[in-house]
This record gives sequence, structure tokens and C-alpha cells, in this order.
Amino acid sequence: MYVGGVHHLVLLVEDVPNGESYYRELFDLEVRFREAVLDGESGTVPDEVSWDEALDRGVAPYMSFLGRDEFYVAVAGAEGQQGTGRLDHIALAVDDEAFETITERANSLGCDVKENAPHHRVFRDRYNVEWELNAKSRPPGQAFEEFDM
Repeated sequence: MYVGGVHHLVLLVEDVPNGESYYRELFDLEVRFREAVLDGESGTVPDEVSWDEALDRGVAPYMSFLGRDEFYVAVAGAEGQQGTGRLDHIALAVDDEAFETITERANSLGCDVKENAPHHRVFRDRYNVEWELNAKSRPPGQAFEEFDM
């Protein structure tokens, strides 16, 4: 069973575009992808569209995924989130064996494990820490199709 360390962190911020700008400058990160809601649908903002342009078109920012080298951090909107303080969740990079083994262990310990993609499962432990098991290779990729803007 292989756990390759932290896959990524998700930090909660009040304003996703401002949070993106702040953490890009602080850690010299690049935008990997941006997720938002448009007309009630989740999607990815095209690379060539800035947050300002997206906001003008009615997009509601949800998350910006940033990274450089082997460090990945996402900033996500804090409204309605129930993470542990400013940290929303911890994602672990795992192989297929660890993906299944940790899922079984979490279930046996009473955790409610949810699968929201074939390579992606989440659960809260008894201390209310949310964990994500991510069997997809790094760097993280976008989960949604791009908006047609």
C-alpha cells in the first residue's frame, strides 16, 4: 500500500479571485484551473478568460487550483463550507491498493465514505477532519468540462 504524501490542500477564503491572487504571489504559484458555477452548472473557466471577465459573464467563482513543482493548493469559497477552520480538507496521493484499503478501513471505523469520481473518495474522520483519497496522478487536473464562453 502506497501513500505518496499530500496530494493537495484546499484553503477556504471569502473571495476566490483575491485568494488566488494572494497565494499566487505568496508562493509563486501558477493557475492550473479555475472552477465556477454558471447558470446553476459547475464547470471550468477557460484558461484565456480572467476572473474579471468571467464575473462580467455571470460566473460565480467556486475554486482556483494553483501549483508549482510538487506543491498544489486550492482556494475555495468559504460560504456554506463545513471544513475544519480555514482548512477544508487534506487530499492524499494514493495508489490503487491504498485507495481500496483505506476506504475499507474508514468504512470499518464508521466513516461515511463517498465516491464522487472513479479516482476520488472523501470521508470525515471521528475528529471531523475531511480526507480525500486521490488515486489520480499529480498534478491535479480539472474535474469539470470547460464552459463555452
